[in-house]
Amino acid sequence: MSRPKGKLDTLLDGLGIKLVPVYRRRAAAQSHARGTMHEIRNQYGDGHLIFVLRCIKQTRNNRDELWSETIGAISDILVQRQDWAMERAGDLLNAFDTIPLGPLRGEAVKLRPWPVRATLRTLIYKRLEAILDEPEHRLAV
Repeated sequence: MSRPKGKLDTLLDGLGIKLVPVYRRRAAAQSHARGTMHEIRNQYGDGHLIFVLRCIKQTRNNRDELWSETIGAISDILVQRQDWAMERAGDLLNAFDTIPLGPLRGEAVKLRPWPVRATLRTLIYKRLEAILDEPEHRLAV
């Protein structure tokens, strides 16, 4: 007899994401980040978590970058820059198409003992800022 799915697992089914225990190796569209997702969902709600995961899952090269630090870093950014998510959601998703989350996470891991999530948050934010906060009146080159 199998246990019924929890609310988080049901929510993730709609996004094509499956949570697996940490002792199992992750495959495509799988994550070990149950704790991080619960934390984000409890603090900011389903809509916020869904949008965070869309920033990863619905981009060209980042579809499987479902690491807890990456999810947490993107959530932190969207909490601080709600204007991007609320007013420029399409631009934000397009910006994530150009940001290599895997290599940036690798950089953040190399910079330990600094916390990976905080370092990654800074690396992602700087890239997003360069794309989304461009000056309105740039000189043509």
